[in-house]
Amino acid sequence: MSAALRRLLSSIWFQLAVAIGGGVWWAFCFDERPGFLVPLAAAAPLCLLAGAPLGPWRRFWLGGLHGAVAWLIAVPWLSTMLTVYGGLPVVPSAGLVTLLALYLGAYHGLFCWLAGLVVVRQSALALFAAPAIWVSLELVRGAGPSGFPWNLLAYAWVDVPGALDVTRWIGSPGLSGVVVFFGLGLLRLVDGTARRQAATVVAGVAVLLVVARWSNLDRPAPAAPVLDVRVVQPNIGMMTDDEHLAGLDDSSIHANYRRLFELSREACEQGALVVWPESAGWPYELERDAAFARDIETLVGRGCSLLFNSARRSGSGEEERAFNSAYLLTPGGGPADRQTYDKMHLVPFGEYVPFARYLPGVRQLARNAGSFSAGDEVTLLDLEGARLGISICFEIVFPGQVAARVRRGASVLVTLANDSWYGATWAPHQHLRPARFRAAENRRPLIRAAITGISALIDHRGGVLATAGIDEAAVLRMPVTPVFGTTLFSRAPLLAPLLCLAMAAFAILRR
Repeated sequence: MSAALRRLLSSIWFQLAVAIGGGVWWAFCFDERPGFLVPLAAAAPLCLLAGAPLGPWRRFWLGGLHGAVAWLIAVPWLSTMLTVYGGLPVVPSAGLVTLLALYLGAYHGLFCWLAGLVVVRQSALALFAAPAIWVSLELVRGAGPSGFPWNLLAYAWVDVPGALDVTRWIGSPGLSGVVVFFGLGLLRLVDGTARRQAATVVAGVAVLLVVARWSNLDRPAPAAPVLDVRVVQPNIGMMTDDEHLAGLDDSSIHANYRRLFELSREACEQGALVVWPESAGWPYELERDAAFARDIETLVGRGCSLLFNSARRSGSGEEERAFNSAYLLTPGGGPADRQTYDKMHLVPFGEYVPFARYLPGVRQLARNAGSFSAGDEVTLLDLEGARLGISICFEIVFPGQVAARVRRGASVLVTLANDSWYGATWAPHQHLRPARFRAAENRRPLIRAAITGISALIDHRGGVLATAGIDEAAVLRMPVTPVFGTTLFSRAPLLAPLLCLAMAAFAILRR
C-alpha cells in the first residue's frame, strides 16, 4: 500500500467515509438496473478496509459498518412486510430489520478481519485467499434451514457481459470470488503498488469473461417437443388473513378470481402450458373447494395443461399436515393423474414459526391454517417429453437445490413466486436475479411466474426474453425448448465453494 493511502487510512473520518460510502455503493449494485459499470468495483472499498494497516477489531467493525449500511439500504422493504402482514408495530419491525442488517453486516466484518491477515502482505497468495474467504462466508450465510443467500455478490454482475456465462463452470458462488478478485486488482492498480500484478488480474478476469461468453454456444440437442408456454400474471395484491376472516376483502377476492380465470381462458389454447404464480387461487384449495376444482377442470378441459400452486393437505385431525405445493394438471387426466411437488425449503416465520411452542406471540406470514410442512424429495413434473423442475418462491435463491433438480433430469426450470408482499420496491428485481443465475448455471430455460411481477421467460444463458412488469396484469407467450445435459456446476455445485473453503483455511492458518 502506498504511503499516501496509508496516511489517508490513518484518519478515522476517512475510514468511516470508506465504510459508509462503500456500503452505499454496494447496495446500489442491487437496485432496479445498476448497469455494469457501477458494480465492477463493488468489492473495492471492502477490500480497501481489509487491507488497511489497522488492528483486527478496527477492521472488523469498519467492515461490519460497511455491511450494515449496505443491507439497510438494500432490504428496507422487509420492515414494511413485517408491519403490514406480520402485525408488528413500525418501531419493532424497523428494529428487527436493523438487527438483521447488523447480523448480515457481520459477514463483511469477518471478511475484513480474516482477509486482513493475508491482504496486508499484498502477495499473490492474498489475491486468491481473499476471494476464497468471501466465498466461504457466503457459503456459511446460505447454509442450513434458516440460510439467507440473498443478494450474493455475484448478482451485482448480472449485467456484466460474460458473467452469467462463467457460472456454468463455477456457479454464482465462484463468481462472487471473481468479483472480489477483480476488486483487489482494481484497488492495487489505482493505488500504484504491484501494478503489473494488478494489471494481470484485471486482464485475466476480462479474458475469462470473454472466453466464457464466446464459448457458450448452442450445441445440437436431441429432438424434443417445444412447450407452448403461457405465463399468467394476474396482478393480485396481497391481502391478510384478518381481512379475509372479517369479510372485508370478499369483493376483491371475487374480482381477482374472475380476472385470473379470464386471463387463463385467453391463454388456454390446445396444447399450451398455462402457468400460474404462487397464491394465484388463494384462499381456495384444489382438494378442499369443489367449485374451484370444477373451474380448473373446465379450464384444462379446453385443451391446455395447467401448472399452479395450492396448499395440499395430508392426514386428518391432529395428524393433518399442510404442504405448499405445485400441481400439474393435463387434459384428459383425472385426480389420479395429478402430479405434485411439495416445497422443500420453507421460509422461517413466513411459512412456519421455528420453536413455535416457545414463541406463542409470533405468527407466521403465510396465509394458511397452521404451519406448512416441508416436502422430503425432489419431484419432477413430466409434460410431453419435458421434465419440469419446480422451485416455489424463495427456493430459487439456493443454487445447490436447483442444481439437484437438473441432476435428477429437469430439462426446464420453473419458479412460482409471490412478490406482492414487497410492492414496487427493489425486492422483485432482486428476486429476479437469482432466477437468471439458476438458468445460466444449469443451461436451462426458466419460466418465472410472479403474482404481481416480475414474471419472465429466461433462456438457458440467463437472458431475459420477455417480462411482465410490476403491478401489471398480463399473459406472456413464448415457445420454450427443453435442454438436456449437465454443466460442470450442475454436476458439482459445491466444488468451487469447498475449494475456496480449503484455500481460505490454508491461507489463514499459514498466516
